[in-house]
Amino acid sequence: MTDAPLVLLIEDEPQMRRFLRAAMGNQPYELIEAATGREGLAQAAGRNPALILLDLGLPDTDGLTVTREIRAWSTRPIIVISARGQERDKVAALDAGADD
Repeated sequence: MTDAPLVLLIEDEPQMRRFLRAAMGNQPYELIEAATGREGLAQAAGRNPALILLDLGLPDTDGLTVTREIRAWSTRPIIVISARGQERDKVAALDAGADD
């Protein structure tokens, strides 16, 4: 067990998970990954990460739903990482409780 802050990445695209894993590889973080919203919610509840990186387009549920469900019991920072570029998607994520 490490004292490094735990970061949860909820992202269904393997290429994006690989990229972020590599980008964070030399940082003092412990990265855990989830490929679906349900898996991410379970990881968030069971592991209590310091930070959540969340994709909006997940195969089983929308990232906005995941954000709202996490916000029902946690104030941990949620950073949205998504290919969605429309302003309304960004506003909806912030309205749902994302931090950035």
